Amino acid sequence: MSGYPAPGRSAHGWRGSLGGRGLRTAAGVLFLCTVLGGCASSPHNDRAQLAAPLAVSKVYSSANLQMMLAVSQNAPSCDELECLLRAEFNQRVAQAGARLSEAAYRNYPDLAARVPAFEFLVADKADAGTASSAAGEIVVLRPVGALTLSDEALAFVLAREMGHVIGQHHEENTGFSLITSVLTTILAPAINVAKLLASVTSGTSAVGASAALTAGSFAGSRMLIESYRPRQREEADEIALALVRELGYMPGKVLAGFSGAATPDSPIRWVRDLRATIDQLRTQVEAAETDASSESGHHVARLSGPAAD
Repeated sequence: MSGYPAPGRSAHGWRGSLGGRGLRTAAGVLFLCTVLGGCASSPHNDRAQLAAPLAVSKVYSSANLQMMLAVSQNAPSCDELECLLRAEFNQRVAQAGARLSEAAYRNYPDLAARVPAFEFLVADKADAGTASSAAGEIVVLRPVGALTLSDEALAFVLAREMGHVIGQHHEENTGFSLITSVLTTILAPAINVAKLLASVTSGTSAVGASAALTAGSFAGSRMLIESYRPRQREEADEIALALVRELGYMPGKVLAGFSGAATPDSPIRWVRDLRATIDQLRTQVEAAETDASSESGHHVARLSGPAAD
């Protein structure tokens, strides 16, 4: 936004047109600039991120996580056998989480400065899922234990959620929630908010951003976050594959570990996302096998070709 008065309007006239909103606008601009100071590239790739300060994101995302757990339906109580199975699953999560944490700090040397430690918790809730916060809290909802996942597949599920922390997706989501709130309540009349947000988020059109903003600050921020969730999921999947490879788990073994998991169409978004991830993983494994088979065929052809004179 230019610092010069609009044509035909003096600086004094512009200031007067804002009336009592001048101080609020100035405060909004200051806040906006503070949050925009967190704009950086993703640690996983060169994608630009509008990230909130880490301290703010830790508080914001942890509060959202606790709210999600508070409003989620609890799992039914367990009998003796079921309680034993739950305890066994808790132990598997703790062991896999410890190994994945070591792999994460090896792969991402700067991670410890942001997340000194990962914490893994199994919550007794009725629906399957995982969740996390910018502080490194990784929560697995109890029904995930009923998916009959191998050690490789379970490690991948945990690593996917860690991928959101490593990829700074919580900082990104917090940044957009706060920025959208400020822009829609204070700055929207003075600047083209849709174009600003579209310029920051590659793949988000000005029309989409504008539609989000007109829905209100909270709904608008949720719509914007939803628009780039697929990119975040892909990044988390890539990070997860890198982490499980550190444990010696190749993609084919990870995929085979989901063979006993019942992941049909479901109204639960986490289950649908997991299904999409498994399908994408299957495509990658099949493509790698095809390439390997083709290369092997060419090698055999070279060996069986006519001998040189």
